[in-house]
Amino acid sequence: MERDEGGAGEKSREAAGESDAAARQRAAKIAAQRAAADAAISAVAGGRQALTAMTSASAAAAKAARMVETKRIAEREALAAEDVEQDEAVATQEGAAAQEAAEVVQSAVAAVADEYEPEPESVPEVEAEIEPAPAPETEAPAVIAAPGEPAARVPRRRQKPAYAAPANGAPPVFDEAITRWLSAEGAPASFARQLRAEFGEGEEASGRLVENPWLVLEVPGVQPAAADNLARLLLGIDARDKLTADARRSRALVSALLRRAARLGHTAVTADAVARDLGGLGVPDPAGAIADAVEAGTALVFADRLALAAAAEQAQGQGQGQAADGDAEFEAVDTADDDDPASMLTSPYTLLALDQWAFLEQSAAEAVQRLLATATPVEQGAGFDLADAAGSDAAEIERVGRVIEAVAGSGLTLVTGGAAELSGRVAAAFPGAVLASPSPAGLRALAAAGFDAVDLRTLNDDEDRYAPAAVVVIADAQLVPLELGVDLLELLSDGTHLVLCGDPIALPASGPGRLFRDLMEIDDPEFGGSVPRIELKKRPTGPLTALVDAVRYGGLPPMEILGEGQSNEVKIIPVRDPAETRLRTVQLVADSIPRALGLSGAQVQAIAVREQGPAGADDLNAALKERLNPGPGACGGFDAGDRVVVREGGRLVEFGLLGGETGTVAEAEAGGLILRLDEPWVGPEDEEGDAEAAGSGTVRLDPAAARALRHAWALTLREAQGGSWPAVVAVLDGGSASALTRSAVVGAFAPATQHLSVVHGAGQALAEAVEQRPHTPCRTRLAQALRG
Repeated sequence: MERDEGGAGEKSREAAGESDAAARQRAAKIAAQRAAADAAISAVAGGRQALTAMTSASAAAAKAARMVETKRIAEREALAAEDVEQDEAVATQEGAAAQEAAEVVQSAVAAVADEYEPEPESVPEVEAEIEPAPAPETEAPAVIAAPGEPAARVPRRRQKPAYAAPANGAPPVFDEAITRWLSAEGAPASFARQLRAEFGEGEEASGRLVENPWLVLEVPGVQPAAADNLARLLLGIDARDKLTADARRSRALVSALLRRAARLGHTAVTADAVARDLGGLGVPDPAGAIADAVEAGTALVFADRLALAAAAEQAQGQGQGQAADGDAEFEAVDTADDDDPASMLTSPYTLLALDQWAFLEQSAAEAVQRLLATATPVEQGAGFDLADAAGSDAAEIERVGRVIEAVAGSGLTLVTGGAAELSGRVAAAFPGAVLASPSPAGLRALAAAGFDAVDLRTLNDDEDRYAPAAVVVIADAQLVPLELGVDLLELLSDGTHLVLCGDPIALPASGPGRLFRDLMEIDDPEFGGSVPRIELKKRPTGPLTALVDAVRYGGLPPMEILGEGQSNEVKIIPVRDPAETRLRTVQLVADSIPRALGLSGAQVQAIAVREQGPAGADDLNAALKERLNPGPGACGGFDAGDRVVVREGGRLVEFGLLGGETGTVAEAEAGGLILRLDEPWVGPEDEEGDAEAAGSGTVRLDPAAARALRHAWALTLREAQGGSWPAVVAVLDGGSASALTRSAVVGAFAPATQHLSVVHGAGQALAEAVEQRPHTPCRTRLAQALRG
């Protein structure tokens, strides 16, 4: 009996030993796989270490390069919008400025790294329909492993300074092949000038385009088929298979696809989506094309760790993943063949990004972590009285007090749910605090509330204002573009307390990235918890605030909450077509609201979803001008008394005016007009000593400069963001129904403070947008970069 028990114990020990050995073997295998993966990543990441070191030593060069990049983008947007010859003096001045800035960048870069090879810049382009062509099946080529996360931001640099247009404004001159291509494609004169701005003219343009004809895809509006036609002319390639197999073509297409996604807000795109698009454009080897683009530096590649973690969690939830939590993500990465890197470069768990956006998000993450780590408590001003600042409302005093307490102890605080006054009250609590907004409408709202705020968009000109401030408060933070936000974060010194007050539900900033929204979504123990944030809530006080609150939370309230149509706060006016939409909008703005509520002029603002098209802002403004201020249009279609706004991209920087500034035409004649700006205005320094004109908020514009204006009785959604008006007429026409989202509806309704009239022609699309489409989805990497 004892022998039997001893034998059983021995067998048990042997079985346990075998189990331990199997476990050790499995652990060793996993460790080996991890080591192999780490080695593959480190091999490519090692090539970026020198790049990282160079970046940290050349911050001035990077900043100068970003300024050149911003200037060039603005120039190309203006050229695309105008079909007229550039003014001689402006062209000469801009060419000299670009040349000088480029020389500064080149000298700074040369001082730190002689071996650094500049890359072509990434140029935004206009959305173009791309007709896919079937892609032949081929074997997967050899590809490279994914590099690691970029540790610093290096802006893309041009191979040469921007070409300076002739001072005499002469039309561009190209060789016979390029001229023939322009004619065959039906290119307008403005496009020829864009081509010259990008590549020069004559032999210079021919030399660069013969070297790589597909570089023309960087010029806004060029479609892949048109670039292929140019390649046929310049390279003499007639065979379709030779053309589509050219590595220069595939690299340019990868860049074009990523830039197209950037225009929609994405800073990264899944590799499988890029591979599908490349196949549709006739690229025979999408995986090989992506690998080649990554190796050439056209794109950077990353693992989508959030998607991997979600996939691993889902697999565990279904009982398919039995690995420990620490192994779940690795097992998800390892689902494909370990020896097939091609599958990695076409995987939905792999992200591709242009380096300018990848490094911007990485820089934002590092700056956020720095501010959070270096903050020390800051004291309120000795003379600050919370009761005086917040008024007699006990609830408002409690809300403002909560925010001030959080700001005093944290390097970064996110605040949602507060009105424009809240950001001003928080800034008033701290001596020397800077209050800023990126929205002209938001600046006007702050000025109306009695707060002195500055335009964040002039950050590069106001660095001395921000750098020494202990507290910086940004209103309308959801409208801060990624690049401007990074410039601000990098400018602030250690220990600065940054407060971002915004509305993550409202429309975000245009362009790639969602800085404020991404920061709001960070909640990760590995990051150290969440970024400190305060959500302020307020009970609805009537039908108007009840409607806006209901939309924010994804629904439309029943009519009884809106007063059954009897309340003067909210009116819903159904319309059937654009003609009726125009008629009702004009009636409301010019007659009904002024008569019923005693509001008129700039107190009543129409807001349209889109700028062009039937019942768009331009169409509504034409009808409103005919009713409110008819006239011959003495200067560029404008007469004295017209309400106007500076177009986005309008070339009025020399007058101290940026897009979104509004005002009223004081005088107009054929030779020019005088614009009286709405407060707060940012006027130019009058070099001729006309102190009276400079101090009155007026600007003189000639007919050429006046083309940067348009009428403003009706603003677009984008122009209205951050603003507030006593009465708002929100125009939701049938033609804009497909563009509606919950964010767009909030953006149209929220600016009203006393009365909202909704001209409703969108039908069921309004409810569907509010309930099912919170915002236009976009893929970004900032949340992953913050996790390290």
